[in-house]
Amino acid sequence: MKILFKNFKIKNSNFIYIPLYTFLKEKIEKKEIQNKLPSIRKVASFLNISSNTVAKAYSELEKINYIKSYKGSGFFIDSNFLFGQKEKTLNLENDDFYNINHSLKIDFINSTPNFSFLPISDIKYAINFILDRDKEMALINEGPLGNLELRKAIKSSLKNLNISTTIDNIHILSGAQQGIDLISKTLAFSKDSIVLESPTYLGAIKSFKSQDFNIETIQVEKDGLSISQLEKILLKRKIKFIYLMANFQTPTGINLSLEKRKKLLYLAKKFDFFIIEDDSSSDLYYSQFPPIPLKALDKDDRVIYIKSFSKIFMPGFRLGFIIVPNALLASFLNNKFLSDTNTSSLYQKSYALLLNNGSIEKHMSFCRKKLASVKAEIVKELLKIRDIKFEIPSGGCSIWIQLPDNISSKSIYNKLLREKIGIVPGVNYEFDNFIKLNFSRIEKKDIPEGISHLKLAIDFFQKLNLGDLE
Repeated sequence: MKILFKNFKIKNSNFIYIPLYTFLKEKIEKKEIQNKLPSIRKVASFLNISSNTVAKAYSELEKINYIKSYKGSGFFIDSNFLFGQKEKTLNLENDDFYNINHSLKIDFINSTPNFSFLPISDIKYAINFILDRDKEMALINEGPLGNLELRKAIKSSLKNLNISTTIDNIHILSGAQQGIDLISKTLAFSKDSIVLESPTYLGAIKSFKSQDFNIETIQVEKDGLSISQLEKILLKRKIKFIYLMANFQTPTGINLSLEKRKKLLYLAKKFDFFIIEDDSSSDLYYSQFPPIPLKALDKDDRVIYIKSFSKIFMPGFRLGFIIVPNALLASFLNNKFLSDTNTSSLYQKSYALLLNNGSIEKHMSFCRKKLASVKAEIVKELLKIRDIKFEIPSGGCSIWIQLPDNISSKSIYNKLLREKIGIVPGVNYEFDNFIKLNFSRIEKKDIPEGISHLKLAIDFFQKLNLGDLE
């Protein structure tokens, strides 16, 4: 451990996971780590930092496929990691294409925030204010419900979205993924039937599959999930819940229509099931007013509302919340206590301060303007490509694109990867005729070049399919 971290220094107290991530990434690339990484607990203890910080750095390394976690065994260098090995010819039909690693020149894969967007001065002010105000009490464990000050601030902010709830129903999370895991364990058991949109958020699919649910999928249409398909499922079997995103659905960006929202709530009451609404992207809207969540229409306490704060504002802090219906409060709290009794009190109190003083909304307004400009540039360039189809998103940080017939997203992904350009292949979502472009991290100046290469790749495979290549 001493040898591994010999030259690692913490230069400042903000976002420690970033320099730790960079440090470990370089060690892996130089083959100074070749097998197993030290445990999160050991690294945290040795560096005298929080386990959450180390876990975040490891998570970022896992996202770029440098490492892979094995339950009960720890973190290992990914066997498909190719950096520094003898160069290989990419196989366009390789099922493990998504594990191929290259340092990207233009990145349409990463969905984490552009670091230049982060309001470091506001966050630093909030943390220092809370430490000065609360002294050692700022670091005290407050229990599984979460900080009362933050829960009150959330309750107040929800009024702007027409959501009325009590403080007792609001629980603080370490991100939306924890909420998905916990509430699904509260609602259902192995072999119970649940319903998902198709395509949908990959993290949710992974969670539900790990719990061995019987998963039914329904198509996402231009105005949201197919109600007719849902009704057919409901007439055949009892379901425990449906998981969805009513606003800026991942990965399609589609919004559920008002008519379908009302029908869905009617069906939930009639057939006695719950709705898990993941609303993690709704702050990034490009219209004049924010979209209203499905929860705002819920009169029968059927909607479980989950929201993450880490998507844009505080990616390293891992904060979010869930509104739990009264009927589920006791069992949910029990599951949360067994899983994770609390999230950092300092982070919670800091966020509450920023939420109350208007800094959060000020920052989100800044992000919306920046990302709207980036989105407009991408759309302008995409319109130059013939034979692709896409809907211009009204919010969120991605564009879902249908490729011309007979072109595989796997092939496009691999061809662009050779040029150090990354896109998200639709095959990850089991939609191989689609690709997704994430634009939360992309620099506006890189967009014309990136989309130009995408156009050339599509042209190449169109000619290849027609036998027109010389």
